Amino acid sequence: MAPMKIQSVGGVSHDLLPLALGALTLISLIWFGVSLWPKLRVLSRASGENRFDKPLIRLKNTLVIAFAQTRLFKDFKSGLMHALIFWGFLVLLLRAAQFFLMGFFPGWELRFPAFLPLDNLYTLTKDGFVFLVTAACLYGLFRRLVLRPSRLNLSFEGLLILLLILAIVVTDVLFDAAIFALHPESANPWSPLGLYLAQMGMQNLSPKTLTGVMVFSYWVHVLTILFFLNLLPRSKHFHVITSIPNVYFSSLGPGISKLHRIDVEDENKETFGVTQIEEFSWKGLLDLHTCTECGRCDSVCPALNSQKPLSPKQFTLDLRDHLNARTPQLVGTKKVSTGEDGPYPLVGPVIQDETIWSCTTCGACEQECPVTIEFINKIVDLRRGVVMMESRYPKELANAFKSLEVHQNPWGFNRDTRADWAKDLGIKIWDKDNPTEYLYFVGCSGSFDSRGKKISTAVANALKQAGIEFSILGKEEGCTGDPARRAGNEYLFDMLASKNAETFKEKGVQKIITHCPHCFNTLKKEYPDFGARLEVIHHSELLERLMREGKLNPGEKSKKNVVYHDSCYMGRHNDVYDAPRGILDRTVGDFQEPENTRERGTCCGAGGARFLLEEKTGTRMSHNRIDELMKTNPDTIAVSCPFCVLMLEDALKAKNLHESVKVLDVAEIIAET
Repeated sequence: MAPMKIQSVGGVSHDLLPLALGALTLISLIWFGVSLWPKLRVLSRASGENRFDKPLIRLKNTLVIAFAQTRLFKDFKSGLMHALIFWGFLVLLLRAAQFFLMGFFPGWELRFPAFLPLDNLYTLTKDGFVFLVTAACLYGLFRRLVLRPSRLNLSFEGLLILLLILAIVVTDVLFDAAIFALHPESANPWSPLGLYLAQMGMQNLSPKTLTGVMVFSYWVHVLTILFFLNLLPRSKHFHVITSIPNVYFSSLGPGISKLHRIDVEDENKETFGVTQIEEFSWKGLLDLHTCTECGRCDSVCPALNSQKPLSPKQFTLDLRDHLNARTPQLVGTKKVSTGEDGPYPLVGPVIQDETIWSCTTCGACEQECPVTIEFINKIVDLRRGVVMMESRYPKELANAFKSLEVHQNPWGFNRDTRADWAKDLGIKIWDKDNPTEYLYFVGCSGSFDSRGKKISTAVANALKQAGIEFSILGKEEGCTGDPARRAGNEYLFDMLASKNAETFKEKGVQKIITHCPHCFNTLKKEYPDFGARLEVIHHSELLERLMREGKLNPGEKSKKNVVYHDSCYMGRHNDVYDAPRGILDRTVGDFQEPENTRERGTCCGAGGARFLLEEKTGTRMSHNRIDELMKTNPDTIAVSCPFCVLMLEDALKAKNLHESVKVLDVAEIIAET
């Protein structure tokens, strides 16, 4: 760092400078603390959630996501802009300390220790980032004022922050230049920006003018930093403080956040789900304070992009604004007048009913968020609140809930017919005294839906061909409860999951094959909460491995023009992308990827129990996805989820494309070859 000996700044003498700066700094810190304290108190009073496990993994995630800013680069230009500002902010923290220390201790030099001679290297790095941050801020202003992308809200605050950052970096260079012009002997070639400005633009100025520039630069620099500090707790830029902790405490993989279990048997529990803002966990509230309003979540939301009243960004902002409005009451600093003491319901007054029911829980918003905000658990918690506390939900769910409770499937089919699809296939029913290696958990679609049965048959035949020993539960299999849980009926989910988990234990089941990603996700990630710790594998994973090992030979590769559509619950929820593609590599040769693929694949619209609901607003999500897939001119759409098959086939029929384009599960593609 360039040494600086400043005897007075801004007309304040050597003796009074520390007092003046100290008074301003103390006032700013107190005001900052006063603004921050209520938010911390609300977080401390929120319900607990264990996010302190696996610290090394959390630290790694923080370094990769928060410090390396990896998620930002999905949108390269804006991502680079934000990353440069963030990295510059980290580098310039030491420079800010230098400005304050030279004011508190005039004449004192801030240097690295002698055994770590990094002064010149830091000075050069600092100047490099001053240049890059300046360029990034100018691009940010151009982007907001001229390009104006639809996912961004044009706000005075956003512009003000960019101008404040520009003020900090510009005054940094001006201060150096004034010092070098006043004292040429102190000019430092490792500070090229200040040196260039001093030699080319300020060398002919009078000492009085240069002193004025130095004074102006110093005070603008430190006052801007203090103003910026106090702006943070009062603005959306509070994320500058909360984003790194939020990333550290984010849900650990694989995939995105899992839902937490509610103890529905707890007699002391007065509410289930979330009906008021203070019922969210501390991590849920921290999420709300961390939103950067970048709108990346909106750009990938299938509900918003089909004109549903769900904007993940606005959903978060509405909850955050409500939290800020309620904070004085929650911490007891504001008395409420008679008749205003609650309750303060969220669904209805703050968040529309249709908003929470528009979500497919696909996870695209969570995958895209650069600060790892979790959306799905909030949506489901709000659904739990209205379903379990108010019995308020879309009318289509009434019959589904009843059927799940009585017949353990959402369509009301007789449970005794669950194994009828396998009557002529010679498939064993699980025998706990003579168990097979795998249990094939067929699921409701594969057991009852006419299209789903074809997929079950293809899976079973492929397993037989490879010599895999497997059985099914038959009528003892029940729905995993996924649609009930995603629809907010945690009590019904608990009943279904508990029964299945008990069946698995009684029969000694250890390994399970599924072909439904929703069953796969629930059994793998959520059933451990019920004591069922199973080895769960999706059929695409097992079949791809068998093909790789030479135990399943598909024959000649098909010459069909195939495009692959990712399942949300296989991909984003569980990070399984390569297995189905490995099958296609061995069966169809070159297959195509749509523009939105892998972690950015567009949802078909079935998840989150949406397959049970009508889409009455906007366009159908499945139609939007078909439009994307058809850009590759396929004759076959390959999938790995029975619900994707149903949704995409319906969309093809609606667009009169069903005779020329097929939707096939990867197991059916194996069968065809």
